[in-house]
Amino acid sequence: MVVGGIDNGERSKSRTDPPHAAPTMLLLAVDFFNALEKINKKYNLKFTLRAGVNVGPVVAGVLGLKRFTYDVWGDSVNTASRMESNGLPGHVHLSSQMYEMVKHLSDVFEFSCRGNIQIKGKGEMITYLARPRIRERAAE
Repeated sequence: MVVGGIDNGERSKSRTDPPHAAPTMLLLAVDFFNALEKINKKYNLKFTLRAGVNVGPVVAGVLGLKRFTYDVWGDSVNTASRMESNGLPGHVHLSSQMYEMVKHLSDVFEFSCRGNIQIKGKGEMITYLARPRIRERAAE
């Protein structure tokens, strides 16, 4: 689980996410796919990866008295999890809200609409698949 764009609450009154969080999260998937490809080649393996991404508000906090852990909750997190579990290997499964925020990245990703997909706990949702067009991206 990766969460990006959580702020300290100062921006939460005017915007849900910092401006570059959504594209950055999707570009992170390129790094994940590339890393897995290198591991597969090095060790002659055939592991695959699928990812799910959503955007929206979350509740975050620290749990525990002796052994602390940080966690996030909320409908946005649940939807991202459902995107992953309903995704396809080698693709990033996007909610329609996430797609609207990253569709300008068509030079980096090939996007395709999956249409209405039945998502557990959500009902029917229009979702999108994103597949990296590039194998490596330059370090920023």
